[in-house]
Amino acid sequence: MENSKKKLFENTTKNSEEAYAKFLQFHSRKFNINYLAYTIFWSLVFLLCAILAFDSGSRIQGVICTILLISFIGFRIAKPKLIVNKELNSGKVSEESINKYSFYDKTFEIKNKNGTFTYRYFMLKKIFETKDYFYLYVTKENAFLVSKNTFSLGNVIDFSQFMKSKCRSKYKSNKKQTI
Repeated sequence: MENSKKKLFENTTKNSEEAYAKFLQFHSRKFNINYLAYTIFWSLVFLLCAILAFDSGSRIQGVICTILLISFIGFRIAKPKLIVNKELNSGKVSEESINKYSFYDKTFEIKNKNGTFTYRYFMLKKIFETKDYFYLYVTKENAFLVSKNTFSLGNVIDFSQFMKSKCRSKYKSNKKQTI
């Protein structure tokens, strides 16, 4: 992709364990409502099946539905903890990494120890602005953390406006939320 045009913003963000823990906390708070609603819905379905099975005199089906209900709830409680532990034990968090972001009119570039990666703005799934960071989601689970304190070219206010203009419906501001 061509980035021969003028660089508009530049940022170098050091991703520490603390920064990543803040992101995981933000992510779980932001998306926990859908997860909880899904869990409640299917728990009620399993519970209803168990009640109907016991009510109709089918103990085996009632026991199976009860076991499924308990297993499902246990899994839904354990899964987020397992994901967080997996992420915290991965190489992403154990060592501090540095991402250098360069933002152009049509694309942005990320340079780190793994190489240089170029993205078009439409590839972003969501953008959240918090008090300290911009979280640029490239998948439902993964985001780039852009610190507000480390712009070497451009400033936070202009960057925020720029990202709003590039990703109108994907941009959300949570500046008041403390993490």
